[in-house]
Amino acid sequence: MLLCGQTGSGKTYAARYLLKPLDRVVVVDPKGDDSIATWGLAPWDREARRLLRSGEPIRTRVLIPIGKEADEVFEEVFEFVLGVGNCTIYCDELYGIVSPGAKPGPFLTALWTRGRSLGIGAWASTQRPSWIPLFTRSEAQHYFIFRLLLRADRFSMTEVAGEEVMERITDKHGLFYMSPEWDAPIYLPELPVNGRGGT
Repeated sequence: MLLCGQTGSGKTYAARYLLKPLDRVVVVDPKGDDSIATWGLAPWDREARRLLRSGEPIRTRVLIPIGKEADEVFEEVFEFVLGVGNCTIYCDELYGIVSPGAKPGPFLTALWTRGRSLGIGAWASTQRPSWIPLFTRSEAQHYFIFRLLLRADRFSMTEVAGEEVMERITDKHGLFYMSPEWDAPIYLPELPVNGRGGT
């Protein structure tokens, strides 16, 4: 799953809502996002890793340090998730994990290209879809495309969601939703929640 859109468009709300029913979740947070801090996630510690290894429910947040050791932490987490399988990993702000133009690490690549066969749901959000690796766009099964002001970002999503997403979204929390089985995306003025609108 890929959620993209500018700050304040609804990505984090949508991610929280969509992840809520899942009981084995690893949230990778490179920004230290205050809104994710309110999700009630357990810290990424020895106990969280033990529960993941044993197949038990755990919803945990990996807060990534700022600095050169961040890349090592990312890859260690991705390698761990690949080893345990059967969970969902959500990377909040993917370009904070893979710098624009940088080559993705081998474990991040494996998550998106082989994770499904291991029971891993690889989810990500980004403000700049034109900056993230192509496979993170091409391998998604669901696309939530919120407001993107830059033409290059909207254009980068046309490859997977069609020309309709070049249209600028004017609704504050409006979005295009696309599934690879569809011929064209649908537009929603806001994310439907429990049969009602509301973000």
